[in-house]
Amino acid sequence: MEAKYHGNLPQFAYTAQQVKDNEGQAASEIGISLSHLMERAADAVFSLFDHELLNAERILILAGKGNNAGDAYLLARLLHMTGRVVSVMSLFSPQLLTGDAQSAYEKAVSAKVPFIANFAERGSYDVIVDGVFGTGYSGELSASIKTIFDYCNCSSAMRLSIDVPSGIDASSGVVAEGAFEATITMTFIALKQGMLTGRAKHFCGKLLFAPLGIAEIFSARVKAAVHYSAQQTFMAQRLNRDPDCYKNQCGHVLLIGGNKGMGGAIRLASEACLRAGAGLVSVLTHADNVALVQQGRYELMVHGVRSLNSEQEAIDNLFIKADVLVIGPGLGQDAWAQTLFKRCFEFERTIVCDADGLNLLANTQQRFSDSVITPHIGEAKRLIGNDSDIELSDRFMTTSFLAHAYHSTVVLKGPGSIVYHCDRMNINRSGSSAMASAGMGDVLSGIIAGLLAQGMEKFAATSLAVYIHGLAAEKAATDGEKGLLASDLFEHIRRLLG
Repeated sequence: MEAKYHGNLPQFAYTAQQVKDNEGQAASEIGISLSHLMERAADAVFSLFDHELLNAERILILAGKGNNAGDAYLLARLLHMTGRVVSVMSLFSPQLLTGDAQSAYEKAVSAKVPFIANFAERGSYDVIVDGVFGTGYSGELSASIKTIFDYCNCSSAMRLSIDVPSGIDASSGVVAEGAFEATITMTFIALKQGMLTGRAKHFCGKLLFAPLGIAEIFSARVKAAVHYSAQQTFMAQRLNRDPDCYKNQCGHVLLIGGNKGMGGAIRLASEACLRAGAGLVSVLTHADNVALVQQGRYELMVHGVRSLNSEQEAIDNLFIKADVLVIGPGLGQDAWAQTLFKRCFEFERTIVCDADGLNLLANTQQRFSDSVITPHIGEAKRLIGNDSDIELSDRFMTTSFLAHAYHSTVVLKGPGSIVYHCDRMNINRSGSSAMASAGMGDVLSGIIAGLLAQGMEKFAATSLAVYIHGLAAEKAATDGEKGLLASDLFEHIRRLLG
């Protein structure tokens, strides 16, 4: 029998409220009820046991008090009928159930599915199924539920969440303390944006998708909140060069950074810029770093600056020639850095601001007129400051706030990096933990600048750069995630953008 789910995830994501408000109408368009939709959901999860969990014999199912519990009760009935050893624990009184969830509970009882009354009766399980909260969850978990989830998360059993791991806000991605940590999550009808980024991405584990027969209808009637573009989409966006093009048509990037003793960061960013296809790359760095930055990469035009006053004319000429400016890698925050940083406000084209450029930006009221900023969560916190009530764990709120506060395109880095530009948003699906390595952010800044300099539209260029950056890291990490260097990405960046 064909599986009723797959790992080929859609390219758009929605808030939990959008799914809740529209799933019924989408179902009605093909003549099925919400009750039938619940049965389809249970059947989709059941098909996972038929295809990937064939050896799972002892199964514990945790049920809540809403429709997610209804899915769980129907699943328990299906598994019990195959002869598997199934135990159901209702974490809330079944008397709280209503509608389709109540009917599902009654079907499980009629099928004589075994129920355990309390957690003391727990045993050893092959799979623990989480059907407690689903998409409707927000807030905090009770102490008793935390205790149960703690046992589950420490168990050697495979952990399967129905639709959304309990304890995750499917819209904001905020993960409650003590949330259920799934090995696999099977989500239904549409991707929920909160599951794709930050800590929530880890708690979802391997993400599977079950369309339930209405996904296409749903996506046609509901405008997506977020892009979740796949590799084929990005590969189609890569730039093609005319046979007769030359370097001056491929953009000129100026990178400023590399304070005394910190030349490595600006070298990584500038080489990444070349590998992304920029025709010309100039570097403005501390005079002590010129030989270091240029060594082995003679294609870079490196200019040493010891004093801004003595290099005024040279800097003016570089500003005139450059199409895109990068400020921040290895910049530092001393007087030398601050002088160069302030000068960047005179640049009239696109600026990519990263690293210490972001720290200096956080301490000024000035704003770049046209910029891309690339903070990780710590830098985002400094950019937001202490006067805002922004919840940093809500990565969507954080990104939107930064975009409007700094009049900028924003890349909020981390698992499932978010790109936000003029109310368009993309959650990145490439990358791995191998990227927890010095210099990775510098390489990303260089790729972004290289693509912008070649004339790509800002949202497309930034989203493509983030994706290629992550995919290059995945490919470079095939020999092992630990010990991956930022410079290991260069050959893959070139090949991918080819």
